[in-house]
Amino acid sequence: MRKVAEKYEIIMDACIALSHGEREESLEIIRKHYPFDARALPRQVPPPSGMIVEDKVEVWRHWHENLPLKMRVFRRDGFINRFTGEFLILPAVLSLLSKEFPADFPYQQAWELGEVHVAYYDLGACANKLLPPFRGGSEGEDNLITTTMPYILARGNCTVEEVGWRLTRVGYVEEWDGMSTWYVEYVNHHPELRNLNFFNQWFNAAKQTLGL
Repeated sequence: MRKVAEKYEIIMDACIALSHGEREESLEIIRKHYPFDARALPRQVPPPSGMIVEDKVEVWRHWHENLPLKMRVFRRDGFINRFTGEFLILPAVLSLLSKEFPADFPYQQAWELGEVHVAYYDLGACANKLLPPFRGGSEGEDNLITTTMPYILARGNCTVEEVGWRLTRVGYVEEWDGMSTWYVEYVNHHPELRNLNFFNQWFNAAKQTLGL
């Protein structure tokens, strides 16, 4: 299996094969390079001392609310994890692979370990507040950064400074857009996906934000 830093390339290769009509090739890429393993664990990000990390995720908060705002944050940050600099993937792209290959790239609403592909934790772009709301943090774009769920869970309601982390520089969406352009083009060629609300909302958000 490839190292973690290259996992986004596996998703990219699988998506490109899928858009070329090579469904079996796409599936083989996933099975060979990023197979589902019910025992796989996401990256372990140590939480601040004394803090208890929740083991369940309210996915709707991160991937179903205010998608245009989240898309603007992802674009500004260049789809990178601002705590590590690693390239991330548009959420709808991972969900599309789950729709196409439910047994080999499974999705589970609460992201239960053993039932969801670990790529959701490794690569799924999420927006996280820099300053928690109860400390006066706003809901606006300037208080949001792009990261992944393990870092959201590990931080809890602490500030970046309190956990001793640093932010990386923003990325360049012209160089990496989390497969957003690919996603819009794929949905344009498969308009039936727009009948599904989740895919349609991300399609509209990506298309509008990136001016596609």
